[in-house]
Amino acid sequence: MKTAAQVFIIIGIITGFWLIVPLIIGIMALNKLKTANNKAELGTALPILVLIFVNLVAGILLLCMKDEDFQK
Repeated sequence: MKTAAQVFIIIGIITGFWLIVPLIIGIMALNKLKTANNKAELGTALPILVLIFVNLVAGILLLCMKDEDFQK
């Protein structure tokens, strides 16, 4: 699920390239996904921001991720 979320975030960044907010939030989310080891480190605010500004599917995937998804 982590890879699918990353792909949808990248798609959201590409489709919203002309806006600065999706670029910033998308890059922040990708960096946080690389460093997070569990759902608590990811938090709730960033997935909600991704849901609103970057990509609906990516935000839902980030909100539904489990701790096992971060170990892959």
